[in-house]
Amino acid sequence: MIDKRKILQYLDNIQRQLEDLENMPVPNAEFLLLRNHVERTKAIKYSLLVAVEDVIHVSAHIVAALGIGKPKDASGAVLLLGNAGILPLAFARQIVGMVNFRNKLVHEYLPGEFEAERLFENLQRLDDFRQFSFLIRQFLETQQPH
Repeated sequence: MIDKRKILQYLDNIQRQLEDLENMPVPNAEFLLLRNHVERTKAIKYSLLVAVEDVIHVSAHIVAALGIGKPKDASGAVLLLGNAGILPLAFARQIVGMVNFRNKLVHEYLPGEFEAERLFENLQRLDDFRQFSFLIRQFLETQQPH
Protein backbone atom coordinates (compact mmCIF):
# COMPACT_ATOMS: atom_id res chain seq x y z
CA MET A 1 0.00 0.00 0.00
CA ILE A 2 1.28 3.45 -0.88
CA ASP A 3 1.88 5.67 2.13
CA LYS A 4 0.67 8.96 0.66
CA ARG A 5 1.61 10.92 3.75
CA LYS A 6 5.19 9.72 3.54
CA ILE A 7 5.39 10.44 -0.20
CA LEU A 8 4.02 13.95 0.32
CA GLN A 9 6.61 14.57 3.03
CA TYR A 10 9.36 13.64 0.59
CA LEU A 11 7.84 15.87 -2.10
CA ASP A 12 7.60 18.77 0.36
CA ASN A 13 11.23 18.27 1.26
CA ILE A 14 12.20 18.36 -2.40
CA GLN A 15 10.48 21.75 -2.61
CA ARG A 16 12.41 22.99 0.44
CA GLN A 17 15.69 21.89 -1.12
CA LEU A 18 14.81 23.69 -4.36
CA GLU A 19 14.05 26.86 -2.45
CA ASP A 20 17.42 26.60 -0.70
CA LEU A 21 19.20 26.02 -4.01
CA GLU A 22 17.48 28.98 -5.63
CA ASN A 23 18.62 31.18 -2.73
CA MET A 24 22.25 30.32 -3.56
CA PRO A 25 22.76 31.67 -7.08
CA VAL A 26 25.64 30.28 -9.13
CA PRO A 27 26.61 32.37 -12.16
CA ASN A 28 28.79 29.68 -13.82
CA ALA A 29 30.62 26.40 -13.22
CA GLU A 30 33.90 28.14 -12.37
CA PHE A 31 32.17 29.77 -9.39
CA LEU A 32 31.86 26.30 -7.84
CA LEU A 33 35.63 25.80 -7.93
CA LEU A 34 36.62 29.06 -6.22
CA ARG A 35 37.97 28.55 -2.73
CA ASN A 36 36.11 31.54 -1.33
CA HIS A 37 32.80 29.86 -2.31
CA VAL A 38 33.53 26.46 -0.80
CA GLU A 39 30.81 26.69 1.88
CA ARG A 40 28.18 27.62 -0.68
CA THR A 41 29.36 24.86 -3.00
CA LYS A 42 29.07 22.31 -0.18
CA ALA A 43 25.59 23.57 0.70
CA ILE A 44 24.53 23.35 -2.95
CA LYS A 45 25.86 19.82 -3.28
CA TYR A 46 24.10 18.78 -0.08
CA SER A 47 20.73 20.26 -1.06
CA LEU A 48 20.96 18.70 -4.51
CA LEU A 49 21.90 15.37 -2.98
CA VAL A 50 18.95 15.48 -0.56
CA ALA A 51 16.52 16.33 -3.38
CA VAL A 52 17.83 13.43 -5.49
CA GLU A 53 17.65 11.09 -2.49
CA ASP A 54 14.00 12.06 -2.03
CA VAL A 55 13.29 11.27 -5.70
CA ILE A 56 14.87 7.87 -5.10
CA HIS A 57 12.86 7.27 -1.89
CA VAL A 58 9.58 8.20 -3.59
CA SER A 59 10.35 6.03 -6.62
CA ALA A 60 11.43 3.02 -4.57
CA HIS A 61 8.40 3.30 -2.27
CA ILE A 62 5.91 3.40 -5.13
CA VAL A 63 7.63 0.58 -7.01
CA ALA A 64 7.63 -1.62 -3.89
CA ALA A 65 4.08 -0.71 -2.85
CA LEU A 66 2.68 -1.50 -6.29
CA GLY A 67 4.92 -4.51 -6.88
CA ILE A 68 5.82 -3.30 -10.37
CA GLY A 69 9.30 -4.77 -10.43
CA LYS A 70 12.54 -5.23 -8.58
CA PRO A 71 14.96 -2.47 -9.48
CA LYS A 72 18.65 -3.32 -9.47
CA ASP A 73 19.52 0.19 -8.34
CA ALA A 74 18.09 3.66 -7.72
CA SER A 75 17.96 4.45 -11.43
CA GLY A 76 15.97 1.29 -11.97
CA ALA A 77 13.25 2.44 -9.59
CA VAL A 78 12.79 5.67 -11.55
CA LEU A 79 12.73 3.78 -14.86
CA LEU A 80 10.13 1.36 -13.52
CA LEU A 81 7.86 4.34 -12.80
CA GLY A 82 8.28 5.28 -16.46
CA ASN A 83 7.62 1.73 -17.67
CA ALA A 84 4.46 1.63 -15.53
CA GLY A 85 3.20 4.93 -16.98
CA ILE A 86 3.39 6.75 -13.65
CA LEU A 87 5.99 9.03 -15.21
CA PRO A 88 6.29 9.60 -18.94
CA LEU A 89 9.03 7.18 -20.04
CA ALA A 90 11.05 9.91 -21.78
CA PHE A 91 10.99 11.99 -18.59
CA ALA A 92 12.00 9.00 -16.45
CA ARG A 93 14.96 8.40 -18.76
CA GLN A 94 15.86 12.08 -18.56
CA ILE A 95 15.93 12.28 -14.77
CA VAL A 96 17.92 9.08 -14.39
CA GLY A 97 20.94 11.29 -15.15
CA MET A 98 20.47 13.21 -11.91
CA VAL A 99 20.09 9.96 -9.99
CA ASN A 100 23.37 8.73 -11.48
CA PHE A 101 25.06 12.06 -10.71
CA ARG A 102 24.16 11.51 -7.07
CA ASN A 103 26.85 8.82 -6.95
CA LYS A 104 29.44 11.39 -8.01
CA LEU A 105 28.34 13.69 -5.20
CA VAL A 106 28.36 10.92 -2.61
CA HIS A 107 31.64 9.31 -3.59
CA GLU A 108 33.77 12.40 -4.15
CA TYR A 109 36.83 12.17 -1.97
CA LEU A 110 39.19 15.00 -2.84
CA PRO A 111 38.37 18.73 -2.93
CA GLY A 112 37.76 19.88 -6.49
CA GLU A 113 37.41 16.30 -7.70
CA PHE A 114 33.75 16.66 -8.55
CA GLU A 115 32.67 17.81 -11.98
CA ALA A 116 31.82 21.47 -11.55
CA GLU A 117 30.38 21.68 -15.04
CA ARG A 118 28.05 18.75 -14.45
CA LEU A 119 26.96 20.17 -11.08
CA PHE A 120 26.23 23.51 -12.74
CA GLU A 121 24.23 21.75 -15.48
CA ASN A 122 22.16 19.94 -12.86
CA LEU A 123 21.45 23.26 -11.15
CA GLN A 124 19.97 24.48 -14.43
CA ARG A 125 17.53 21.54 -14.39
CA LEU A 126 15.76 22.15 -11.08
CA ASP A 127 12.46 22.19 -12.93
CA ASP A 128 12.90 18.44 -13.41
CA PHE A 129 12.38 18.07 -9.67
CA ARG A 130 9.23 20.20 -9.86
CA GLN A 131 7.95 18.13 -12.78
CA PHE A 132 8.66 14.91 -10.88
CA SER A 133 6.77 16.20 -7.84
CA PHE A 134 3.86 17.38 -9.98
CA LEU A 135 3.58 14.02 -11.77
CA ILE A 136 3.78 12.04 -8.53
CA ARG A 137 1.12 14.25 -6.92
CA GLN A 138 -1.09 13.68 -9.98
CA PHE A 139 -0.54 9.94 -9.66
CA LEU A 140 -1.38 10.00 -5.93
CA GLU A 141 -4.71 11.67 -6.72
CA THR A 142 -5.66 8.60 -8.77
CA GLN A 143 -4.99 6.21 -5.90
CA GLN A 144 -7.83 5.10 -3.69
CA PRO A 145 -7.52 6.16 -0.06
CA HIS A 146 -6.75 3.32 2.30
